Amino acid sequence: MQSFIQDFGVLFLVIVAISFLAKLLKQPIIIGYILSGFIFSFFIVGGSTEEQILLMAELGITFLLFLMGLEFDFNNLKYLGKDIFISTAIQSVIFFVVAFVLASLLGFTFTQSIYLAIIFMFSSTLLVAKWLEDKKETSTLHGKIILGILIVQDLFAILILTVMNLLQETNALGILFVPLKGLLLLLIALIFVKYILNHLLKIAYRYPELLFVLSLGVCFLFVWISPLLGYSTTIGAFIAGVALANTEYKNDVLGRLKPLIIFFNLLFFVGLGFQITTNFNLQIISLIVLFFVLCFIIKPAAIYLTLKQRGYDLKTSFLVAVNLSQFSEFGIIIISAGVASGFVGAEIGAVAIILVVVSLLISSYFIKYDHQLFRYLQKYLQKIDHFFSSKEETNLASSMVGYQIIFFGYYDLGKEFFTKLEGLGKKILVVENDRANIRLLKQEGIPYLYGSVSNPYFLDHLDLHEAEIVVSSAINIDESKTIIRTVKEKSPKALIIVTAKSLKSSLELYDAGADYVIYPSYLNEQNVSVLLEDYTSDVNKIITKKINDLTTLKMRQERLKDTETMFNINDFMKSISIKDTVQKVQKGAHSASGLLHLDVLNFTKKKVPVILKKKGKK
Repeated sequence: MQSFIQDFGVLFLVIVAISFLAKLLKQPIIIGYILSGFIFSFFIVGGSTEEQILLMAELGITFLLFLMGLEFDFNNLKYLGKDIFISTAIQSVIFFVVAFVLASLLGFTFTQSIYLAIIFMFSSTLLVAKWLEDKKETSTLHGKIILGILIVQDLFAILILTVMNLLQETNALGILFVPLKGLLLLLIALIFVKYILNHLLKIAYRYPELLFVLSLGVCFLFVWISPLLGYSTTIGAFIAGVALANTEYKNDVLGRLKPLIIFFNLLFFVGLGFQITTNFNLQIISLIVLFFVLCFIIKPAAIYLTLKQRGYDLKTSFLVAVNLSQFSEFGIIIISAGVASGFVGAEIGAVAIILVVVSLLISSYFIKYDHQLFRYLQKYLQKIDHFFSSKEETNLASSMVGYQIIFFGYYDLGKEFFTKLEGLGKKILVVENDRANIRLLKQEGIPYLYGSVSNPYFLDHLDLHEAEIVVSSAINIDESKTIIRTVKEKSPKALIIVTAKSLKSSLELYDAGADYVIYPSYLNEQNVSVLLEDYTSDVNKIITKKINDLTTLKMRQERLKDTETMFNINDFMKSISIKDTVQKVQKGAHSASGLLHLDVLNFTKKKVPVILKKKGKK
């Protein structure tokens, strides 16, 4: 036991060192975990230490399924509707058939080909969800679609694990009892949640340690029950997570368990690296190479084309395709179950590990640089886009004329903001590329146009000549700059309000010509609603607000450099009067937008007193 603790300590030192190195080199930390296991495997061969590490990695799989269950949200399926079900089903069938045929042609048996095809069907929920969270893209359209597809894939994977339990039965009566036992397991979960768990959580909620222990107890209760009913421990862990997710204490449980779950997920990836082997024959090597071609070319192409066929725009379809271009940890779980049941040999399990590990490593870079990849490939993708909806979109865009307020993205900024815009008595058009939001716009009778900022053909044909106010909820800085540039060209007088997700982005957008930038952590839509009222009554108020916000943002930026800069706002406002305003409009600032630019430009050129505060100096 002491030897294992020492070995485990050395393993963790390796993990820490390589993880820090990965971060210093700006590489995905998951690479550090996998490489740590791979490197450590050369020093520990056989013996109890290897067995115990692999056992802990298996426990990591259990917690992985438990976490998936905890974060499983049926509302995402309701939000996305049939489009995601249909797209995921089509993609899954294509992936399975292509991989099965390829494996069969390479000489693998019927059963082996089925298992290898199953690996190809799924994408990594753990990796992709983590990246979306780190990049703050879970609430974007492509983020919602990705999570929806992953949820459907997870359901398919659970269904496959259930079918595998059926295949282990040798008689008709046993096959009949497997689904009945599954229903019994679900019934136990429902009764447990309704009559026992909710009451226990009410008590444990007041005591953090008790809530932690209770949540783990629920997990291992179903891990224990599942094998008794003929199901794997992973299915039991998933059901336990779903049971806790359907209580009002879901977020509290997640908060308490997340560090522990992260620890065991780390061990799962270390275990993958630990099991990597390079002892393959020519048949296996050929399969691995061809499967990677399928993974990084055929798979994203199929996802992209099915989403385009369902009506999604070019950029959204591309980002979803790139983010889902890898094999899933579920593939290892399913293959491991197949190896344990004797359906396939250990060599197929080794292939699965290589495929999953390498695809996760390569895919991490694709996900990290997905927006840069899109910009590089956009001109080629636009040629493909002509075969879908660009002509229809541009014709429709050309027919929507005479709108004074253009709103890019309705539900992302909030109902109150839109209501305030309606109160201005102007014709409003909503430009939306989210199919779910379009259904809501139809129900509410709001004029809308389906289109995407990433489609230059659409923007070129969008009539903006009568636009007085243009508002965008897009948080992607390139899309916001495209909107600013297009509006400036077509309607120089229009007031442009855009959204930023960071301090740096907000300042860049001001430099690009935005009249106002909504920075959510600093300013919400209610403030902007008041701002619009001021815009209609007194343009000086919006100028004041803009300069105040710019001052605050600049101060925040300077604090990061240990320097604080502050404009004298009173001196600036003294230089602005209604008389000056009229003169400036007459001389060249032909709109409120132009006036804002002139005032800010003139103000920054003047020798206005500036106070600098540095460390140790006044």
